[in-house]
Amino acid sequence: MRMRALAVGLVALCVAAGCAQAPTKEGETEKPELSPQAKSLVLDEAPTDIAHPLYIDFNGRAELLGYSIDPEPAVGTKLAPNSQLSLKLYWRATGKLDAGYVPFTEVVSANGKRTSIESSGPVRKGELVPSNWEAGKVYIDELSVPVPDADGTRVSIVVGLKTEPVAPEEPASPPEANVDSKKADKKADQVSPGSFGTVYLSVLSGPADSKHGGVVASFETLRVPKEDKKGLAGALKRPPAGRPVSAKPLARPPQPAP
Repeated sequence: MRMRALAVGLVALCVAAGCAQAPTKEGETEKPELSPQAKSLVLDEAPTDIAHPLYIDFNGRAELLGYSIDPEPAVGTKLAPNSQLSLKLYWRATGKLDAGYVPFTEVVSANGKRTSIESSGPVRKGELVPSNWEAGKVYIDELSVPVPDADGTRVSIVVGLKTEPVAPEEPASPPEANVDSKKADKKADQVSPGSFGTVYLSVLSGPADSKHGGVVASFETLRVPKEDKKGLAGALKRPPAGRPVSAKPLARPPQPAP
C-alpha cells in the first residue's frame, strides 16, 4: 500500500513538472504565422512540373532545384533589349543558414559586365529569407529580370547566395576630458569605417560561372538595325506635317504702257 502511494505521488509529481515546463517549451518553438502570400511560396516537397530542372548545390546548405521563365524563349529566337522576363527559382534548404544570407541574381553579358537584379519579394526581403528556411522545404523565389540594352550579345542569368557587407564594430575609446569639439569632428572624419567583404556560398556541383554563382539560363539579344542615315537626313529636311510649304511668288506679266 505504501509503495502504491509512493508510485502515485511520483507520477503526480512528473505530470506537474511536465505541465509547468510545457508553456516554456511551446513558447520557444512557436513561430509567427506566415502571410497568405508567403504560404503560397512554400512547398513541402519538390514539384514534379518544374519547367527547367536543375541541381546546383551551394556549399551543402541550399540547393537550386530548377527554374521557370516567362515568356519562354524559343530555340533560335533572340530577345528584344529592354524587354522583361519573369523568373521563378526553386530553392530547397539542406542546412542551416545564418542571418544575413540572401539570394542574388545577376545578368552577365558576354563582355563580363554584371548587372545586379533587385527584388523585394518575401524570399529576398521578407518572411522567407534564408535564415528562416526549414530543412527539406522548397521556397519559390519570384522576380522580374530586364533584358540588357545590348545589341546582338549573349547573356547569362547567374544566381547564388551571399551575405551583405558588414561594417566592423569600432573599439570603444576612453573618454577624454576637455576635448575641443572641432578636433574631435576632424578625427572622426579621418576614421574609415571599413567593412567585411561579401561572403558567397560556393557551388559544389551544377553549372557555375567563373565567379561565385550558378548559371540558370542563357540567351541572345536581338540586334536592332540602325536607321538609314540618308533617309533620316531627308526626313529632317522635309517640313513638318500640317505646315504649308513656302513657294516663290509667280512673276507678273509685263503690263502695256498707258
